[in-house]
Amino acid sequence: MMSISKSWGSIGLNLNSLRHFFSYRAAFATLSLWSERLRQRRDLATLDDFMLRDLGLSRRDVKWESSKPFWWR
Repeated sequence: MMSISKSWGSIGLNLNSLRHFFSYRAAFATLSLWSERLRQRRDLATLDDFMLRDLGLSRRDVKWESSKPFWWR
């Protein structure tokens, strides 16, 4: 076990704590990505036809995209 000393005490680091840190970090990143997809799809569904034409999308494209589950790309 590696120990890092600080002026306020020492922190013990081992391989398991690093694995947990990175697994929590990966889980948080995945949840953030899913949340962002959900927000973008909801926002896309609120655009009017003029804005969709400007983006080169049809109402059918938007309906398909906004109906997809958040975990799909």
